[in-house]
Amino acid sequence: MPLLRRLPLPALVFALAACASQPQVVQPPGAPPTPKSVTSKNPGGDADDPERAALERLLAQPWGHRKDHWQTLHVPLVDWKNWRRVRVFGVPTRASYRYGDEHYAMTSILYQTIEGANDPEACLARFMDQAAPLADANGVRLGERQRVRMTQSVGAENRPLVIDLLEGRVDSIIARDDYVGAIAAYQSFPGTCLLQGFAVVATRHQELAIKIRDRWVAEGAANLTWERHVKEAPPPETR
Repeated sequence: MPLLRRLPLPALVFALAACASQPQVVQPPGAPPTPKSVTSKNPGGDADDPERAALERLLAQPWGHRKDHWQTLHVPLVDWKNWRRVRVFGVPTRASYRYGDEHYAMTSILYQTIEGANDPEACLARFMDQAAPLADANGVRLGERQRVRMTQSVGAENRPLVIDLLEGRVDSIIARDDYVGAIAAYQSFPGTCLLQGFAVVATRHQELAIKIRDRWVAEGAANLTWERHVKEAPPPETR
């Protein structure tokens, strides 16, 4: 998929599901997947509509977490056993995970050094300024952003957390796919910037996708943290 090369994070989290194909239908219409058919490759299992079945899991299943390659980040994920850590060709990230081989959902984390204040607003603004023109050049159409300001509890501290809610569309020569997502910026170690992007396919089940995105904002985004043993800024390594 050439579209994935050199994409910024908003484009990345929207574009990674652009080449979906549906598995063979086994269950009758409306029936849930059989438990044994639900796997990390296909969390929708053998449902008549595996995309809907996978998204319903993201709305109903409990939270767990995964770690990055360096065992430094605590990454909250719903139905965590069925997310797979992946590398994205041409787009180095601190960690990236996909939900199903059909990319029903995707999350990526960027960690980099910065100059100036340790300020999530400035970190997010700089990133979006760089990302928007690159996204447009690669066929990713981003709608209006809605900013949400929250706080994150880290030990005894309440730190600022800034999130932009996004809707987007990926246009290619073979398909058009819609996505909803969010980009969160965190107050990290001095001199560093930590961002997480989250996106859900919304082409066929937009209302369900929005509920999943909103659940991530309300319950998951603030729980991305450095592991307790990480006491100072790790090197900005990527994969």
